[in-house]
Amino acid sequence: MDGHDALWRQGNTEAARRNWPAAAACFRAHAERWPEQAAAWIALAKAEGLAGHPRRERAASERALACATPEWPQALALARQLQSQHEVRALEALATRLWPHAGDAPEESLVELADLLGQADAHAAALPWLDAALARDATRAPPWYLRGTTRLFLGDFAGARADLEQAVALAPHFAHAHWRLSELRAHDRAGAPARITRLRANRDQVAPGSEHDIHLSFALHAELHDLGRHDEAWAALERGCTAKRARLRYDAAADQRLFEALPRLCDARFVHGPGHAGEGEPVPVFIVGLFRAGSTVLERLLAGHSQLADGGESRQFSASLRVAADYRPAGLLDEELLQRAAGLDFAALGADFMARSAWRARGRAGWTEKLPSNLLNAGLIARALPRARFIHVHRPAMDACFSNLRQLYGEICRYSYEQRELAAYWRGQHALAAHWRSVLGERWLDLAHADLLRDPEGQLRRVLAHLGLDYEPGMLDLATRGGAVSTASASQVRGGLRPPSPPDWLPYRAALAPLAGALGEFAG
Repeated sequence: MDGHDALWRQGNTEAARRNWPAAAACFRAHAERWPEQAAAWIALAKAEGLAGHPRRERAASERALACATPEWPQALALARQLQSQHEVRALEALATRLWPHAGDAPEESLVELADLLGQADAHAAALPWLDAALARDATRAPPWYLRGTTRLFLGDFAGARADLEQAVALAPHFAHAHWRLSELRAHDRAGAPARITRLRANRDQVAPGSEHDIHLSFALHAELHDLGRHDEAWAALERGCTAKRARLRYDAAADQRLFEALPRLCDARFVHGPGHAGEGEPVPVFIVGLFRAGSTVLERLLAGHSQLADGGESRQFSASLRVAADYRPAGLLDEELLQRAAGLDFAALGADFMARSAWRARGRAGWTEKLPSNLLNAGLIARALPRARFIHVHRPAMDACFSNLRQLYGEICRYSYEQRELAAYWRGQHALAAHWRSVLGERWLDLAHADLLRDPEGQLRRVLAHLGLDYEPGMLDLATRGGAVSTASASQVRGGLRPPSPPDWLPYRAALAPLAGALGEFAG
């Protein structure tokens, strides 16, 4: 056995034992001896990431990218690394390099790469890969589901419905496809009774408490709610929430400790300390708050301005923060990462973020960063990026909480499936927003979603003044605006602005008594 094989096999042996530091040592020795081979750098990146070293993980991924285009199994492994590190541009560049070799890949690899691109919100880049996969084999449901989802996010609702229905036809119990179809219900009201019958029939055949049960229950709730069948809708929602909460590990006390720790570190002196100057660079505009508070509508409106680009729900600041601290938390931010952040070089952190994000401005003066949970990061962002602006979009507590309760998320927003936990999180983020308001001063703007709907031009003028920009005619025309929208509002936001309507939670007032009680004076 030569040294090449010995190091590679030993690295794989250690990886099989989940001894990631030892595996990383083997793969690093291999990569340094044969640096032109991408496979070892890719394996090293994975091992370093699992060993808890995001900084070395990124460095190894960059070395892999500098090598010749890897064969498909290694290329997909590299794509997974880039997606997990939120290296969006690098992932898109890798996909471009791989496109001439698409014919060499199994159909499943085309689908997986498209899925990774979609997870990075690179939906336009994902679509050709799904088209190619379906041209080769149209008998499997997953590519139909993924292409339907991609088309939904790109605004092709008819195409999305057709693809999702095909996924269901091929796999009748494909709960994710049924759930995604429920997001298109506003475009086919007449089909609701048939969809409800189909959802009930499928739910009767799946294991109670399973992921299938959860997705079908949330879909059923949405359909029944829109028909005004509120008792049935609540039963479906309660079933879905109970099952989802049972499958999640959520530490509510840890969230509350984080809410208390953030103001202690990020006081006025801290947030106004030195960071990345960034003169002449585009300005990031962070739209923050609770999910389902109206951030998507605001971003779509701002994208109609000639000097602003929509950046979507980027996770780049968190990715840069993890590399700077060389630590990966389980969620967006935890107490350990916050403690490490206290000693960071914030100018370097800001420069790293800008180096990996300024492309989102697409040559304009600024761009929006619309990940609502950056509310947690706001103090760190303010320190690292002194030119950044913040817009806090909010809704009344009961409105915002119920909208979260009835929204099925993936692994995020774990607080949102039990009423008292949801209320506790709302209180914590509300207090945190008040702290940011007090220390950030003119860099912070509060915007009520209802005010934006009642007086869109007036509120837009107010927002633009906050950003140092003038109002432009045409900004209110959402119906003709292109681009991708990959949030829960994807199918609604393209239809234009609607005046505020009675709160969705009113028919469920009695069932929501635990939520209202826990919100106390904020329940209104």
